[in-house]
Amino acid sequence: MQAELDSRSAGLGLAATTQVRAEGTARDLSVLRNIKIGTFHIGSSLADILASGVWNRIMIKELGFAATPIALLLSLRYFLAPLSIWVGQRSDVTNWRGYRRLPYVWGGRLVMALSYVLLGVATLELAGSYNPWMRDFSLGLMNITVTTNQGSVLGWLGVVVALVMFTIGSTFSSTTFLSLVYDRTPKHQRTRAISVIWFFLILGFAVAGVLYSRLLPEYSRDGFLSLMLIAPAVMLGLWIFSLIGEEVPIKRSAERSAKQPTESFWQTMKQVWASRQTRLFFLFLALTNGLFYTQDVLLEPFAGQVFGMPLSTTNRFSAYWGSMTLLAIVLSLIAARRFPQHVNNMTLSRWGVMLLVATFAMFAFSAMLRIRPLVTIGLVTMGLGLGMWTVGTLGLMMAMTRAWGAGLYLALWTVASTLARGSGVALGGVIFDVALVFVGGDKAAAYGGVFLLQSVGFIGTLFLLAQISLAEFEREAPQREIVFADGIG
Repeated sequence: MQAELDSRSAGLGLAATTQVRAEGTARDLSVLRNIKIGTFHIGSSLADILASGVWNRIMIKELGFAATPIALLLSLRYFLAPLSIWVGQRSDVTNWRGYRRLPYVWGGRLVMALSYVLLGVATLELAGSYNPWMRDFSLGLMNITVTTNQGSVLGWLGVVVALVMFTIGSTFSSTTFLSLVYDRTPKHQRTRAISVIWFFLILGFAVAGVLYSRLLPEYSRDGFLSLMLIAPAVMLGLWIFSLIGEEVPIKRSAERSAKQPTESFWQTMKQVWASRQTRLFFLFLALTNGLFYTQDVLLEPFAGQVFGMPLSTTNRFSAYWGSMTLLAIVLSLIAARRFPQHVNNMTLSRWGVMLLVATFAMFAFSAMLRIRPLVTIGLVTMGLGLGMWTVGTLGLMMAMTRAWGAGLYLALWTVASTLARGSGVALGGVIFDVALVFVGGDKAAAYGGVFLLQSVGFIGTLFLLAQISLAEFEREAPQREIVFADGIG
């Protein structure tokens, strides 16, 4: 029995030794190279806004298609997210000519770029086959005519194939990109590295909106086709430029090859999920993301219906809280660097959640008591809270990841965030409609009820966060020798 314990201790020691060796092989990441890698997510923002901000508007408003099929097609990226767990695990244990992450990242992004070219051609096929379907409906004393565009079978097939390609490309490349950042960055720089990258993601949304409004001020066939050819080329250029030279190919001897892990995906997943800390953090990510995005479809309508704010005002809401988010990310990184004993990933996550508790409580009181200034204050605190929460939770994501399974762990955290975000967006409208029935049609009370539920939910996540321990995670998470450690240059 003692011999078995000694053997197990030696094995854990070997795993710990190789993990430390792997951590030490990561090259120092300068701020300039961090910015270079961050440009990857400017391309991601351009891709996201082109689909959800430009293409969907053209399909619904300019071409007259029904909103439901467009929304369902765009939601594919949420429902196929679990596939990224398998992709992440494969990138941990396989390589192509020594590269583990880049083949998935660049291959996936190439598919995404090509999907937009196909989407542009297919959309013009639908626009060219405009065949409106008209039908009169009688509602009491009023007759209305509904007009929708049915389009062509070939055009719809092209759109479906294009959006499936986009989703698969995104699934293969998103978490493997995060894994590459993890591999590329020393442990003490990972919070800064991932936060700077997310800063560019948020900044990219603003850049994309301005860029597309200049390139396509109004819909035309030639203008739209040009956009769907130029934008993917710009995205692909950013994706390639950002990661050139950032992954060093591994070198494996025959002896190391023999040590390649033989566990199946499900065996590895079972070991990872057995950790209580892994399950707690997964739940924390899911709840905080879901609770935050519950307001996604409600905030602007709330301001318009309760306070009569014009569209020009509510359209600027995202700019208000988005700019505060960027400011909070920068200030959080500075504070963590200057006061490491007092400001860390756990404290930033806690402060961020507390600000979000206050934010949605203010929105609730603003709705129920008709206090308009609280909306403005809430937008500021929401951005600040989201920025702190972003830095803290991204840092925790990196800390609660094992070097031998970075792809699997980061995919797991991404799936928690992505599925919860999609669920939160959907549930926001459902909860509001249910609340509206219970309060007798009082929209202010219904909005207030949803915001109050969000505030209470965030209070619950604070108790969940208090149970998360990085030290306990280190003890619980599977220990394994890192096969490729010696081969990283």
